[in-house]
Amino acid sequence: MSLRLRLTILVAAVFIGFWLLASVWMVTGLSHKLDVSFDKRLESTAIMLSNILAHVPQSAMSASLPAIMEANEVGTAKGLTCQISSLHGSIIATSNSSTFPNSTAVESGFHYIQAESTAWRTFTLITSQHKITIADKVSERDSLYYDLLKSILIPPALAIFITLGLLWFAIGTGIKPIMLLTSALEKRGSEDLAPIQIQQPLKELQPLINSQNALMARLAEVISREKQFTSNAAHELRTPLAGILAQAQLAELTTGDKQQRALLQVSKSTKRLNSILDNLLLLANIEASTQVHTDESWSVELLIKNMINETTQGSERIAYSLQGKELISVIPSAMIAIVCRNLIDNALKYSPPETPILMAINATESLLSINVSNTANVSATDIAKMTTRFWRSGSAEGAGLGLSIVETIAINYKGSIILSNGDKTFVARFSIPLTAIKIA
Repeated sequence: MSLRLRLTILVAAVFIGFWLLASVWMVTGLSHKLDVSFDKRLESTAIMLSNILAHVPQSAMSASLPAIMEANEVGTAKGLTCQISSLHGSIIATSNSSTFPNSTAVESGFHYIQAESTAWRTFTLITSQHKITIADKVSERDSLYYDLLKSILIPPALAIFITLGLLWFAIGTGIKPIMLLTSALEKRGSEDLAPIQIQQPLKELQPLINSQNALMARLAEVISREKQFTSNAAHELRTPLAGILAQAQLAELTTGDKQQRALLQVSKSTKRLNSILDNLLLLANIEASTQVHTDESWSVELLIKNMINETTQGSERIAYSLQGKELISVIPSAMIAIVCRNLIDNALKYSPPETPILMAINATESLLSINVSNTANVSATDIAKMTTRFWRSGSAEGAGLGLSIVETIAINYKGSIILSNGDKTFVARFSIPLTAIKIA
């Protein structure tokens, strides 16, 4: 069932329900009020004739009664029927039709009389001199009642059906943006990631459209990055594999020093290939995992010392300083070890030999920041590319994934990495909010 039809049915049910309740209440009240009004007419007519007869001499009674009845619409085709009799039972005057019984046995008050398949409603007034009976047909009452009922119910009923027709078109106009959105979504292919655009969207639909467009943009970006990543990974893997194959073939064809140099080159290419694969697996694991936190405390200083000791070349160039608290218990030490190792490796590769590398760690209750600075002057163009996967400056060695891994960890933990130039110094600033990890 469409939204338009459902809304129309719901509104129609409410309208018709209220109309039926109001109609039942009106019909019930109308029937009662009509009966009271007709009875009052009978009673008032009888009283009026009684007052008139009280002033008519007995000798002129027979001659005056027809004119009196006619003047009060008694005895007409659509009027009332009247019967006047003495207290002794003799009928003095009557305007009875052939269906009304000429009877003086009617008692005082209101009564129903059935005569010749015609029902009558009567009122009898007994005075000191006369018995006056006024009657009207029940069928005429019913006829008037049904005429009034039609005039009361039919116009509102027609108005309701006309209103429902107008409501159908009004709802269609009101939900037109929703229908446009539905149509736009139905026409989209499975590979269409373009933003959704409809004319004059409803204010309530705008958050949904913005959310969908943001999702589409993220999907498009992810797909583009994955395509670029796949292309770059294939290229990076092809290079060492081609080198290994070429050097292996050279080693087979040569002997002595040439063979040893070829085997040494095979070893270097294999290590490079292994490094690329390790970084690719590490990057995939970091991207696939959700934000992980731990309640186990670990020492920042001990982690830095172990990392420096594990550095095979240039460890003597590294100096560090630690501020704030030494123990951290909300982020796994493995993540910080990966960040520190990649920042140090990047500094060792892109700084002149024998120049110092300074690492400053500041750990507070709410923030952990790691700043690594080294002697270098990197162009603004290169700084913008340094976190791009597989990007390397010039002929620099490495997989080109180190800073990409650091950036991925920063994003996962709602942190940031900022690369900038100082006074002949290149600085990498990594920071993550510890409070956000605690809340998560």
